Amino acid sequence: MARPAPEEPLAESAPLAHRLAREHCPVDGSTGESCAWYHGFWQFMRLIGVAKTSGGHVDFLAAALGAAARSGRYPRVLISGSADYSMPAHAFWAYREAGAELELSCVDRCGTPLALTRWYGSRYGMPVTTHLSDVAAFESAYPYDVVTTNSFLGYFDPPARARLFARWAGLLRPGGRLIITNRIRPGEGHAPVGFTEEQARTFVQTVRTEALRLQALLPLEPDAMARLAQAYAERFQSVPVRSCEEVTALLESSGFSLDRLDTAPAAGRPGGAPIAGPTLAEPTDYVRVVAIRC
Repeated sequence: MARPAPEEPLAESAPLAHRLAREHCPVDGSTGESCAWYHGFWQFMRLIGVAKTSGGHVDFLAAALGAAARSGRYPRVLISGSADYSMPAHAFWAYREAGAELELSCVDRCGTPLALTRWYGSRYGMPVTTHLSDVAAFESAYPYDVVTTNSFLGYFDPPARARLFARWAGLLRPGGRLIITNRIRPGEGHAPVGFTEEQARTFVQTVRTEALRLQALLPLEPDAMARLAQAYAERFQSVPVRSCEEVTALLESSGFSLDRLDTAPAAGRPGGAPIAGPTLAEPTDYVRVVAIRC
């Protein structure tokens, strides 16, 4: 039975994210690039139905976070990286449904998702503390009970990924829970994966078509949306997680014991033409983990 999903007012927040990205996404001094091509477009992608959301595993996140909430022993929750307010919202709604105490924090190296999270918190009465920091350098005076994230591992190469798991272990108290989902790509190497030329063409055309169909909801013309899609497809890359065994090895080497690890398929676009590419709503498998910090 599907659990209640968080309210996510994308028609209102997507234009806001587009504006906030111009203010908050940091500019690289050597290249002049910022991550506004990502954070300024991501919610539009979700609004028109081309982006995957929470790995397609909202029920898993709700169940895992809800179990922590109902126990009464896991009030301090850290969201480790979030493209927008979605992951903080999942934690907030799971704990609210359980009637449980929640001390929610979110850490990200970009200010745009943090600003969106604060906006969402103000709208729905979600108290949240935001931290502008790379999680690899993030410290906390008090340990957390839960660290959770979704589709985050692809931003780290294998050596950095090992350091990430060690940092998560350092941020959790003994007995604390790590709750994650991530796409797995069997047969890939360790090189970053982006859009193929064909995937990019299909993606851009799909965005233009959907933007035309949903034009009443969008502040941008279909051609402008297509240009944003092209910039996204040219830039986005993800370092593959190749197997559950890779994840298990990272957990064990960082001082975690497994409570649950399984895989489950994420569905593609319901009722829409198929699309493919990293972060898109395509049929693919995800690993889902609940681990305990030893």
